[in-house]
Amino acid sequence: MAQYIPVRSGVTFKLNSGVNPSTGRAVIRAVSIRGADPDLTADALDAVSQLVNPLFEHPVAFVEKSQTNQLED
Repeated sequence: MAQYIPVRSGVTFKLNSGVNPSTGRAVIRAVSIRGADPDLTADALDAVSQLVNPLFEHPVAFVEKSQTNQLED
């Protein structure tokens, strides 16, 4: 039976660092963490986001989780 094997997993916190005065668009900065647990749930990631938010200079706008899997038979 084929299955996915996690190869890489990471989390990126996207920070709202203000508005670009020229364009009026939001300026988003990123803080990435590699080696996140592939089994990290959305609730757990939300809890981590709330805990680390005060440590950043800018507020967390949203969080992305990425994962690369290998298909094995």
